[in-house]
Amino acid sequence: MSVTRNIQSSALFSMPFLGGQPVNVSHGEPAVNAANLTKQTMLGPPFKWNFNRSTFTLPVTPDAQDYFLTMTDFGFLEQAWLTDEKGNVKEIEVRLGLAAESAIKRPSSVAAQIMETDGDVTFRLNTLPDQPYSLDCTYQRAPILMSSLANTWGPIPDNLGYIYDWGFLSFVSLLTKDARFPIFGGRFTAHLLGAQEGLTALQRNIFLGNFLEVVAQTGRSQMTTQQGVQARGQL
Repeated sequence: MSVTRNIQSSALFSMPFLGGQPVNVSHGEPAVNAANLTKQTMLGPPFKWNFNRSTFTLPVTPDAQDYFLTMTDFGFLEQAWLTDEKGNVKEIEVRLGLAAESAIKRPSSVAAQIMETDGDVTFRLNTLPDQPYSLDCTYQRAPILMSSLANTWGPIPDNLGYIYDWGFLSFVSLLTKDARFPIFGGRFTAHLLGAQEGLTALQRNIFLGNFLEVVAQTGRSQMTTQQGVQARGQL
């Protein structure tokens, strides 16, 4: 999958919708900010992409519940499984957090318990292992933020431009207080959710609820401003 399109290409896509209004007003803004918001939305939970997936392996032992790795690109855990010394493999649940536990048995879940700003990540099993295992995990990489209009959308491939172009337009509209943000945002979320067939109904509803709350807050803010202008005009 090729990655050649940059923020400038999305800016050119957005200009006809914005009546030719420039989106590179000062040092690439608001275009760069809108692009980063789009990228963080697409590559953040609950969305999972094969082009953004990576793996790691940790040896676990009966004397420890916590394990440590330095991972500067870690976003969030996707899947995990344990392999015992006989080669038996079993998937375990991914959790957001786990308590300390003194029980000794085969672990059934794992969490990225602590993420430090320097890239150190603590992974915690829900129990002390009853024997040595190999813990294998897949994870989604954290998005690398962009700093200029020349930056590409990588690792997002060009064929998903129909998603991030609409995301870029929606966030530019939000940042410039364009009242059409809900319209552009609706197209963005429709394309984004349509490309994510593996999401549960709960994950879809949580994401849509959060996104619609942003829309509602923006609408209330714009309405308050309009009412203030109208009130001043009547004085």
